[in-house]
Amino acid sequence: MRVKDFLRNEHVVLDSPDDDLGMDDTLLKGSFLHQELRSGLTLHVSDVTEERAFTATSLIHEGLSCIFFLDGQIDLSIGDKKFGFRSEKKSAITGTAIMCTGDESFRRSSQGHQHLCHLVVSATPEWLHLDAMEELSDQQSAKRLFKDNLTEHRWALTPRMIELIKQILTPSFLRPELRNLYLEGRAVEIVTETISAVMQAEQNSAKSALPSRYDTLRLQRAKDLIESHLTEPLSVERIAREAGMSASGLQRLFRMTEGHSVFEYVRGLRLDRAFFMLKSGEASIQEACLIAGYTNPANFATAFRRQFGITPRDACKKQYS
Repeated sequence: MRVKDFLRNEHVVLDSPDDDLGMDDTLLKGSFLHQELRSGLTLHVSDVTEERAFTATSLIHEGLSCIFFLDGQIDLSIGDKKFGFRSEKKSAITGTAIMCTGDESFRRSSQGHQHLCHLVVSATPEWLHLDAMEELSDQQSAKRLFKDNLTEHRWALTPRMIELIKQILTPSFLRPELRNLYLEGRAVEIVTETISAVMQAEQNSAKSALPSRYDTLRLQRAKDLIESHLTEPLSVERIAREAGMSASGLQRLFRMTEGHSVFEYVRGLRLDRAFFMLKSGEASIQEACLIAGYTNPANFATAFRRQFGITPRDACKKQYS
């Protein structure tokens, strides 16, 4: 593919560090395919040697891109987000799914003098029938895949996906009128496998964020201990020991379920107790300060206001209102 071949495409702009680059100079040498298999479904395949370093800028349209890199590396920018693609010969082949929710600028850069082998299947929202898919699929997963612009999903390819890519790169000998149907069938399956992989990853992620039944029991044991010994000095180590787990494990469990550390949970309960006693008139501000575990009244007032939006003095006044 020569410079002038690139520039035949609408919106494409080329830049190169080679000042002598001419219209007839070769940029890519090898097998190259860019074809719309049916309305809204496009296949792009490159198995080429890059002869020169260059940067191509163009426009990418709304839709889902399923990207697979087998050799070489390229840096991309879509809109204001950067992506890096490179093959890792010693690790499993990965796939990448990127959804554009609108037309975006596209910038592709490479250093040249490398073998590049990659495959991209693109599908428009119309082809994907997004409204129907969102009704049938998990709502959160569908939202992340189809509604979050330029969110990147990566996963290790299944043996079936690897076989589909291989079949496209080295197709069986077919008559021309059957070749498109052959490629289309495999492209459709690649999109299906991609969506399935992303949805499964989302479901696994959601499951991993939930505590097990055993963890729930240990968490409740820790909370019961804290509430029954709230006026006593409490250490994370003591609470963890009583709950039957390590201190680090307890901290992870509290952050996963409560969104903060064990110490922050204890401090919040003590502040709640201090607020109740101030409001009911059972404690003075000085006594409430000690109940909440503070020796410095200024620090107590700051923490109190942060949690309740009022000062300790204001809480005292509420008992008379």
